[in-house]
Amino acid sequence: MIKIVSGFSIPVGSTVALVNLCNQLNDRGCHCILYGPDNWHMDKCKSAKVSDFYPENGDIIVVHNINLFSVVELYKIQDKIEELRKKNRLISLKSILMKHFPHSRKHVGIKLILSCQENDLFPIRRLNYAMFDKIHYVHSSQIKYHKIVHPHFVCPNFSNHLIASEHKPIRAAGLIGSIRQENQVNVSIEKALQDKMETVTLYGYLIDPAYYYKQIVPLVKKYPGKIRFAGFIDDKQKIYDSVSDVYCTVGRAWSLVKKECALTNTRYHEPDIFTTEEESMANDQIFNVWEKELGL
Repeated sequence: MIKIVSGFSIPVGSTVALVNLCNQLNDRGCHCILYGPDNWHMDKCKSAKVSDFYPENGDIIVVHNINLFSVVELYKIQDKIEELRKKNRLISLKSILMKHFPHSRKHVGIKLILSCQENDLFPIRRLNYAMFDKIHYVHSSQIKYHKIVHPHFVCPNFSNHLIASEHKPIRAAGLIGSIRQENQVNVSIEKALQDKMETVTLYGYLIDPAYYYKQIVPLVKKYPGKIRFAGFIDDKQKIYDSVSDVYCTVGRAWSLVKKECALTNTRYHEPDIFTTEEESMANDQIFNVWEKELGL
């Protein structure tokens, strides 16, 4: 069985990517379950809570955003995630675990894949990446960023089915992504309003309330009636039907937003970032890569 286990399953881009991966695998005849500590993913795909996760012989396990240093930790994954959340910082257990389980690969019947959906938010060097059979990058630029010498493959995330919006509003901006300091949402709002956008709607999960109240709320007061917080919305088509332009200050080469804007005839404003061939891959091609790399 293919088991995807993540350190969080809140409604953010990486969770959506894992939900899509799980659904695509199941739709194509591969038995897959997504395990997460939160509730949002539970009705989005074949899923379970991390408390139900247990590695079994023959499993292919895709790990996301969990700092592992030993295969032994897979059998206590819920405790590991809870510990990380309590500390609210990256915890190095290497000195303890590696002393007892150096480069542990005791359970040879398990194939381990590390899915890297982030850069600065999840530095691979801080965990024992040697325990994984391969590292999955969603974009080739991540290889240079993480500077890890280890077997890997590059494969973009599956995309949603979207169509060109028939009736676009005029000068209605949208910001799509989680609300946190790193995404510089306040800068994007200012840019949209400088471009004479009549409204700016924030479509994203509120990860950092302190940042929101310190940086966003003052803008809401400064531009009354212009800025609206819609939160995370599952229906991507509904989002793109409601906006004429999408603004992004911190560009990520592997973000699907640019591709989705092209599909829905939405103007996309972003910083200059380079593109690669894998970004144009269709879902069938993406599945072929996973099929090969997982040995399905």
